[in-house]
Amino acid sequence: MCEGKNQSELKYFNHFIKRDNPYNLKIISCIATDPLNMAKKAKEIIINYQLDFSLGDRIFCLVDVDLSQNQMNKIELAQKKYFNKRYKIEFILSNPCFEIWLLYHFTDYPNVENSSQHVKRQLKKYVKNYKENMDIIQEYNFNEQDLLRVLTKVDEKNQTYSKDVSIIHRNPYTEIGKLVRLLLTLKNNQNDEKKCLIHQS
Repeated sequence: MCEGKNQSELKYFNHFIKRDNPYNLKIISCIATDPLNMAKKAKEIIINYQLDFSLGDRIFCLVDVDLSQNQMNKIELAQKKYFNKRYKIEFILSNPCFEIWLLYHFTDYPNVENSSQHVKRQLKKYVKNYKENMDIIQEYNFNEQDLLRVLTKVDEKNQTYSKDVSIIHRNPYTEIGKLVRLLLTLKNNQNDEKKCLIHQS
């Protein structure tokens, strides 16, 4: 599920929606930005779409941590309340923001930034006219091999952080690779069709 004002995630993941893919991906905008309210909306989606986790259906909330302990506390509360046998709502976190993932398409070593706006400013060094509604994949003709390279670099960076280090102190940090890897794996394995919903903050 996606927050309505954030177009970058929508544009990016729309490229994973194709008729011949062995999964049914839906990207849903959401007015809510608070992690707990997003999770409540995700719960409604689970009921409305009749998702069945025993059949492999999954739902994700994409959330920017924004270097905020308050935001992290809300995320942890939502995870405790809504990741259970019945709902299994998964949070995909980026710190400070989603654009960290986009930066890895242009550099192996994104700089540490102290705000989401600074991350976007850094991205503009590589993408001169970057706007949040820009279609990065289409603009630069990124293909699956490019995505695999990005996955490798993100994994390498994430592995440098100790598990004891809070996510708000992991900078730059993104879990978007978990979702991208899942979609690429499903596509390449040609599994039975699964429903996969993204709920983005």
